[in-house]
Amino acid sequence: MKGNLAVAPQIRGAATATDAELPRLAAVPDGLSVALMTPWDQQCGNAEYAKRLAVGLGRFSTILPFDMRNLIDGEKRVSRWELDRYFRDLVAGVNRSDADLVHIQHEFCFFARRIGPSNRRFLQVMRALRKPVVISLHTWLKSMSRAQRGRLSSQLCENVLHGHRNRHIAAALRRADAIVLHSKDTHKYFVETFPDLKKRVHVVPIPIERPVTDVVDPPVRKQPRDTWVMLPGFVSRYKGHGHVLAALRHLPDGFKLVVAGGVHPKDKTGNDYWMDLIQQADVWGLQSRIIFTGFLADPAEQAAVLEQADVFVLPYDEVGQSGSAVLADVLSYDRPVVTSRARSMFVYRMDKDTAFSSIATDVGEAEQLAATIRQCARFEPQLYAETQKHRATARERYSLANTQTAYERIYRGVLAGRTH
Repeated sequence: MKGNLAVAPQIRGAATATDAELPRLAAVPDGLSVALMTPWDQQCGNAEYAKRLAVGLGRFSTILPFDMRNLIDGEKRVSRWELDRYFRDLVAGVNRSDADLVHIQHEFCFFARRIGPSNRRFLQVMRALRKPVVISLHTWLKSMSRAQRGRLSSQLCENVLHGHRNRHIAAALRRADAIVLHSKDTHKYFVETFPDLKKRVHVVPIPIERPVTDVVDPPVRKQPRDTWVMLPGFVSRYKGHGHVLAALRHLPDGFKLVVAGGVHPKDKTGNDYWMDLIQQADVWGLQSRIIFTGFLADPAEQAAVLEQADVFVLPYDEVGQSGSAVLADVLSYDRPVVTSRARSMFVYRMDKDTAFSSIATDVGEAEQLAATIRQCARFEPQLYAETQKHRATARERYSLANTQTAYERIYRGVLAGRTH
């Protein structure tokens, strides 16, 4: 079935779409339409993910995006009155729309700058929505899990504190008709914490799918004898670029680190982190072996750069992500992928025939990381053939087409009232 992707006017500040401004929905088989509440027209990893997801969702439904702001902004302070008006208008626009249901891409920073206010605002939004709601929960904080060990008295005290600390997000989630998580690991924690919501929870990993783009000349081009070790995505502190810098010292001169991205415009520590990386490169004399592409806004240019990688490295810290869109991206290029041991790096490795779609190592050990990168870059026949087969299986199993099928089942189940 073919649907339509209808783009609602961007919501900036307190402004929102009026009834006259909302696009008219073209006819879709079975009349299914979805209000997608997510960052959309901005530099944001979630916005990029949402647009790719919308391609799949648009095959069976009409998608109405409602642009949500990332409220972590070190430069601009927004008053409570402005936020009240912004969310009131945003929800009113969603409620007025022709959408059959609402799909919220949840990150805490989409509702407030800090966790407590974010959870309270999230509950207010959920109470105000007048349509069935599906929530994709992208981050699972450690503070949201119940204590499982220790003396009974300690567990009781911790459970009381946990219930008080998480009462707003718990109440918000209980108002959802369906909840989507991106990994089996997060599902385990969620069900242990909210056993009463088990029947509403679905695991749908971020799809491994390369975007269809034009063929363009890359903004940077690999030299014939170079080996590119590539780290894509926004340049943020938790992504561990310094680990790959340290490993580069133990690799031959032909190995170059390609940082395929720029500083996130909302990251208030991003510029300091960027300067730290440059300074460390200066100290170690690695200036000629590092390539910074800057932010790659054009998907075609991004693809042209990523296609030149010999090895992808994702040395991420543990930050509570349920899944990683960057990991999904790099797996689509059929190159060896080396990751840290962060739990979000194992999403696509939980089946026997995808277990080695990537390779995890202790990224804090520079020589060990370098040895793993070198082994992957050599394409050693036994290692490469096995990992290549597992990557191919992962791409097939977690394709956009399968993600589309999973969401269509969830949406229609919600509308049929089968999720409770």
